[in-house]
Parts: sequence; structure tokens; C-alpha cells
Amino acid sequence: MKKNDFAQIKGLEIKELKEKVKVILKEVADLTLDKNMKKLKDLKTVSKKRKDLAQILTVIKQKELLAKLESKKEETKK
Repeated sequence: MKKNDFAQIKGLEIKELKEKVKVILKEVADLTLDKNMKKLKDLKTVSKKRKDLAQILTVIKQKELLAKLESKKEETKK
């Protein structure tokens, strides 16, 4: 994933990110199947997709933790 792609991912909502996760999981499964059937020429594509998946999951976790922290902050102000 390139830096500008990663910047776009950071700007997305959690719901949209979860949809991307579903798509990438399907792609990883398909690529793994192709790799096992010796159809895949570039074997690194599976690991690249898994890395992209990990980055998206990290952004989702960060956004969830930030939302939780902000809600706690609002509760303490009241």
C-alpha cells in the first residue's frame, strides 16, 4: 500500500474500513488458493495483501480506541 492510499484509508469511516477488510480477506483466500494450485506467478502478493489487511485493521482499532477515549473524556467533563 502506498503512502497516499494509506492516507485515504485513515480518512475513511469504520464501517467503510470493515467493508474493505471483507474484500481483502476474500482476495487473500483466492490468492492462497491460486498459490496452492500453482497458478500464481508472484508469490509475494499474498503477503502484500496480508500486510494491507493488517494496516487496515490497525487503523480500525485506533479509531475505536480514540472514540472510546473521547467518550470517557466527555463523561468526566459532566
